[in-house]
Amino acid sequence: MRRHIRVSIPGILLLTLASSAGAQFTQYTLPGGPEERPGDNKAKLERDVEEARFRLGPLRVAPWFTVQDVAYVRNLFATEGETESDVTATVGAGLRAYLRTGSKMTWIAQILPEYVWWADQADRRSLNGRYGLETFGYFNRLTFEAAAGRDQRQRILTPEVTEPVSSREDSARLLAEARLTGAFSVLAGTSLRKETSLVEDLDDPRAQSLALLDREERVSRAGLRWRPRKAWLIGLGAERSDVEFEPGALDRSNGGTSPTLEFQVDRRRLFVKADLVARSLEAREGSGFVDYDRVTGNAGLSFASSPRVDYWIYASRSLTYSLSPAYAYLESDRTGASLAVELNRRLTARVFAETGVNDYTVASPAAPARNDDVLSYGGTLQFNLPWSTILRFQALRSEFDSNLPEGDRAYTTAGITFTVADRR
Repeated sequence: MRRHIRVSIPGILLLTLASSAGAQFTQYTLPGGPEERPGDNKAKLERDVEEARFRLGPLRVAPWFTVQDVAYVRNLFATEGETESDVTATVGAGLRAYLRTGSKMTWIAQILPEYVWWADQADRRSLNGRYGLETFGYFNRLTFEAAAGRDQRQRILTPEVTEPVSSREDSARLLAEARLTGAFSVLAGTSLRKETSLVEDLDDPRAQSLALLDREERVSRAGLRWRPRKAWLIGLGAERSDVEFEPGALDRSNGGTSPTLEFQVDRRRLFVKADLVARSLEAREGSGFVDYDRVTGNAGLSFASSPRVDYWIYASRSLTYSLSPAYAYLESDRTGASLAVELNRRLTARVFAETGVNDYTVASPAAPARNDDVLSYGGTLQFNLPWSTILRFQALRSEFDSNLPEGDRAYTTAGITFTVADRR
């Protein structure tokens, strides 16, 4: 029986998106919402540098080791009635190096190779990893960051194929904020991102179709921030985005300029972060994209009833490119809640549940209307052990109930992650 799960998002959404220029379309984000409140980036960087285990003159080196995503994955190909399953794990070892050039600037290099293993599917085994160079400057009136790197890992790329595959993201970004007075500052940033699906060697045609999502994104943002009080932040600005696909069967190239609104309240018990993007996107010549004019974003509100108990309520709206030529994209609305409890100094438990709907925008008059109701739930149990070691158990279940019979599917995963000295 079809469940009727709907989400009503107000015309003005709250967005927990980072304020820097970023990806226009987050192709797929796992359910669960925010896990914790964002911290002070400068304080975190200083802590990471001080706690780096090895010192070679001015160079600080932090080794890194992980056995992550040791998971049992059921209904791998995401179709109703199939019971195919497998076991996967990712093993990684590498380092981060920190170099301070003066008291205001810090450089970070990371070399974090990973190997992805599957028990039965040898074609899915791959050597991935994260490699990059970043620099951060914290001056009296100016803060800036610049970064370039490659992030190649196994992930789910779209809710249409809930199948983890390896993909590569090559990116570069530049962000600066300059304080004009005690309360006002200006912000400007730009980023370039290239997405590449590494699926050419896979046997399954559904996985191979993910290569149709390969694209380049260029996003720039500028705005004005006002901090009337220490715990408050309000920002207005504009964002320019351009997305280019390779010409072919699934060209969804588009671009547009959109106003943005940012809002944040950060108090001891209450935390709210908002960033709105009133998107106005138009198709490029020859593209199958359908023009879009709506607000997108996501919302997060955290309330700590005690130092050990934290409640989250969150909502989101985002766009995801569709793999079907009949649909240009799907608009994904989600609403959820989570509860995190610190059981003792080293043990934290977290559970969440969320509902939503994926509403498809037709690109062909012959295409039937489609919307998929989504129900997701899961949780984590995390042990914080000595020597910056984390042991985490996690489980997730997502069910997709479509008005089209062939659209029903489900995804289940449960696994373990063990990480040493990876604070970022």
